[in-house]
Amino acid sequence: MEERRMPMFVGVDTVQYDLGVSRAKAYNIIKDLNRKLHEANPKALIVCGKVNRLWYEEACLMRTS
Repeated sequence: MEERRMPMFVGVDTVQYDLGVSRAKAYNIIKDLNRKLHEANPKALIVCGKVNRLWYEEACLMRTS
């Protein structure tokens, strides 16, 4: 049986859907999360227009608390 894995990075469409925001706001959120990730871990891999899934999910949990 084939294992289904989640992508390592989350794109703008996912952020837009999950948070119910506009495309421009979703890109701003991704940019902010990537900046914070880089500050916390300068060696982390940053991809423009996408955010690390674990970092994103952790940030979403923190925002709802």
